[in-house]
Amino acid sequence: MHTPSLLEAPLMFTLLDVRQLGPLDAGSQLSRTHLLLYITAGSGILEANGEQTPLHRDSCYIMTPDRRYSLRHESPTPLQGFALAFDAVRISGFAANEPALRREGASFGYCGEVYWYEPPAIAASLAELYETRGQAGPLQQFRRQRMFLDILEQVWRQIEQAPAKPDKDHALQRVIDYMEQAYEQDLTRELLAERARMSPGYFSSAFRKRTGKSPMDMLAEIRVRHAKELLLTSEAPLREIAQTVGYSSEFYFSSRFKQITGLPPSTYVKRSRSRKLASSELYTRHLLPQLPIVDAPESVVGLFLEDHLAALGITPPLQYARSGYYQRYLASKLGDVEHWDVAHPDFERLRQLRPERILLGFSSFAADGRYEQFAAIAPTYVFQQAEADWRATLRQVGELVGRAETAEQAVASYEQTARMARAQLSRVLGRQTVAFLRIHLKQGLCVYGAAGGYVGPVLYEDLRLSMPPLLQEWIAKHQTPVIPIAPEALALLEADHLILVIDDGQAGQAEALMTSPAWLRLAAVRHRRVYIQTTDVWMSFGVLAHTRKIEMLLAALAPTIDR
Repeated sequence: MHTPSLLEAPLMFTLLDVRQLGPLDAGSQLSRTHLLLYITAGSGILEANGEQTPLHRDSCYIMTPDRRYSLRHESPTPLQGFALAFDAVRISGFAANEPALRREGASFGYCGEVYWYEPPAIAASLAELYETRGQAGPLQQFRRQRMFLDILEQVWRQIEQAPAKPDKDHALQRVIDYMEQAYEQDLTRELLAERARMSPGYFSSAFRKRTGKSPMDMLAEIRVRHAKELLLTSEAPLREIAQTVGYSSEFYFSSRFKQITGLPPSTYVKRSRSRKLASSELYTRHLLPQLPIVDAPESVVGLFLEDHLAALGITPPLQYARSGYYQRYLASKLGDVEHWDVAHPDFERLRQLRPERILLGFSSFAADGRYEQFAAIAPTYVFQQAEADWRATLRQVGELVGRAETAEQAVASYEQTARMARAQLSRVLGRQTVAFLRIHLKQGLCVYGAAGGYVGPVLYEDLRLSMPPLLQEWIAKHQTPVIPIAPEALALLEADHLILVIDDGQAGQAEALMTSPAWLRLAAVRHRRVYIQTTDVWMSFGVLAHTRKIEMLLAALAPTIDR
């Protein structure tokens, strides 16, 4: 749109009339003047210049004089808004050598829909302009003209910022992205259409043409996908899960869930909230009705639960791995068992091995649709917090594989080992404190020790070693088993003994730490009471890992009685 310079003849705009749009505006009409249409509610179609333009809230359209147009309302809410009739005049002949001023009709210079670069803010001004239309007097007329010119300026600026029609596919993708982010909110077709800057009818048609489904069907699929994750990872009741993903009614949620998956939520995932366990028993029966379900399976896959299986005398056909990492300490139990990388899962290979049970040590292993792939191979059991209580987890695994008695024997044997080690370490260490450090791949130097997890239960519960007082304060404050710590803060711990594990690939960071002045000043370092251990043992949970930890501690700490 052309913007005049100061040397050009001035272009003047004058408001002639302002009226509200309503049901009577439907049908074909002729605009004798410039016309600014602005929609505040409802939806419909405007036909002009041989094109159809969807109208919805905040739609704005400029019509030049002597153009025929037609408005069509869409149910249930007819179009509402304002129509401003205005004139454009260009004044010339104001130079000193010209005989008289000349007023000539002019054009606004733009005809069509106004594509807002950002949400408009003219609705309140239009309403005020309409409400004051009956006020008489030159000053009131001047104020209305000024208000009109402010509105027109906003429209003009918008035309210059976004003169081209927005890409429809981009607008629809923006709505899909919004549904992914705000699925838990009360989203309607009308609200989504507004975000796409389309009328609801046109939006639904364009959405279905692009995606093959209606907006509300896609929203339901998004909600159900998130509900699946919650069914596997949370202990929340079904009613709460329904509300979390955007359904106020548990019944309607279950209905939509069944419509999309073919099964109600209770069949898709059989949940035991008390045991923090979810299973695909019913779902797998639905997918594989001919598959026999045995009570004491011989072939069991237990991803990050191989420790438990080995303790029960079961050698799984696959072992958990992630990008080269695996639990090396199990080599004597598992031999050369094939590794299965959870970062790049090969489900076809898993299917070829025909396991009778699949146990997942972390619910994240079942995320992103992988639960369905596991369940289509064998009954799958997802542990939600397996690491929180390894004894309970071992007993559950024992029940699932028909070796409950063996599990109890393994727990009892560990308890006896821990009691003996506790007595020996108590004689050796007395009240000397022990802290556990890890050079973490992502978080750097960290200190461990809270209840639950891999370290705290063994050191401070089973063996009853003394925790540095400051570490107790930090754990109470942070409420997390892993606390990042700066090397300079290690001295504050005043730990008599330090256990250190170094993640793969962190040798450089370990060397920098152990040659730093802050490290070398530590009492535990000066007295040679730092014990470097292996990550795979200490960053694992299970009776075999914990037994190995005790053995390593006895080998490292018991000789200190002579120092």
